[in-house]
Amino acid sequence: MTLLRRHGLWVIIATVVGIAGAWLYHASQTPVYLSTAQVDVEPNAAIGTPVTPNMATEQQVATSGVVLGRTAAALGVSTQNLAGNLSAKVSSTATVLSISCTGPSPRAAQNCAQDAATAYVGFRNLLSASKVQQARDPYHVTLVTNASLPANPAGVGKKILLPIGAILGLALGLGGIVIRDRFDNRVRDRADLERYLEAPVLAGIPRVRRVDPAFVFARAPESRGAEAYRYLRSRIAPVWDGGRMLLVAGPQGLEGCTSVAANLAQSLAQAGTSVILVDADLRHPGRRQFGARRSLSQVFEATDRPGLSELLAGTATLDDVALPTGVPGLRFVAAGKSADRIMDVFETAKLTGAFKNMKAATDMVIVDSAPVLAVSDTVSLAHASDVVLMVADVRRTDRGAVSAAAHMIQASGPPVVGVLNEERAGVNGWVTARVEREPEWLADRTPAVPDRQPSWRPDGNGNGQRPAAVLGALPTLSYELTDTMPFRLTDPGADPKNG
Repeated sequence: MTLLRRHGLWVIIATVVGIAGAWLYHASQTPVYLSTAQVDVEPNAAIGTPVTPNMATEQQVATSGVVLGRTAAALGVSTQNLAGNLSAKVSSTATVLSISCTGPSPRAAQNCAQDAATAYVGFRNLLSASKVQQARDPYHVTLVTNASLPANPAGVGKKILLPIGAILGLALGLGGIVIRDRFDNRVRDRADLERYLEAPVLAGIPRVRRVDPAFVFARAPESRGAEAYRYLRSRIAPVWDGGRMLLVAGPQGLEGCTSVAANLAQSLAQAGTSVILVDADLRHPGRRQFGARRSLSQVFEATDRPGLSELLAGTATLDDVALPTGVPGLRFVAAGKSADRIMDVFETAKLTGAFKNMKAATDMVIVDSAPVLAVSDTVSLAHASDVVLMVADVRRTDRGAVSAAAHMIQASGPPVVGVLNEERAGVNGWVTARVEREPEWLADRTPAVPDRQPSWRPDGNGNGQRPAAVLGALPTLSYELTDTMPFRLTDPGADPKNG
């Protein structure tokens, strides 16, 4: 039943396709009509010893030789064309022979069957011979039923074809989902994830439409997705056990780690916890590609800001890179502008020092990292973390990848817990968010101008970014809500002519 609930839509589609295929097959066939005449073959009573008719022989006689030739001549067709339409069989009564003929119309089929029966009777009764020869004929044939005028085409009709198509479609649908389930190695549900992760799974995040997945908690606070993050927040608190750094990671990528990290940070901040959200995916491409996963820096439109890479390199301080987001208690550290040039910054000493300062400056640090099996950076981050939150997606994550990633992280020391993203819920497996009124902390924000793209405003010199010396003053800046991201950095003292 679980399999049917998960793939019931495909079974329905396969059944509908089977019915449609049967209907198309029926519509593509040329109508053919069948007419039948019956003759009775009896021994000739005029001769002394009756001879029992050999009905198998009579079947052959009625559809070949002289009978076939005479029928073809009467209809004005060739014997080759008529041979495929003419047939004969013995009825339930041993001496009754049914002669049938098919035609493109009811009248043509009737004429064919009637002419064939007449030709057989004339041949077998020797009607063209003398009386003496007729008297010696061992058989006497009588036409007992004239050829009928068919009312409907011959063959299987729609009333039979459509149910057959439905049954075949249903069988193919059921067989298909069974085979697919047998060879599908993706994580299926929370119990499945817990089995291969060998660790507790704290929550399942349903799929939410009509709202950016990274801002479900802010933009759809009354949706089931937002409620799932509240549930995750409540369950993850005991797991920390005094720790302050949580690493969010996925085995392969596209599991939704960025969305989980962003929403979890927002939910914790709303509950009164001060949080620093860190984009530690330094190897992520700077520009957005179709179908590619987003980084936190792209979500917050901060790809051109100093961040973690500058902090680890020693060219910026925590106050320089920890940017307010507009959510009270939540600050964000981008990956950094030079992330693509310093891939060896993930040294244990540097990471420990940087995150030690973050832990001292806030209640909790949530770090979004690259896929565990893709690069080694996540393992280095795990050494500095207190808990690792492994995210799996029911549509993409492979069981073997979950197991391999869990073993790699567990070897680093911190405990691992799981979250199942895109969890199916309800009858059709999907949840639609109801975007209600904005939360109170967003209600007094000034809406952004719709025709302007969200971006970091240039400094007074028109350089497109602020010098490092100015970054320390970022907490005094105000924020405004946009249509594509929840928060945009603005400077109330900037000259409007300079943007």
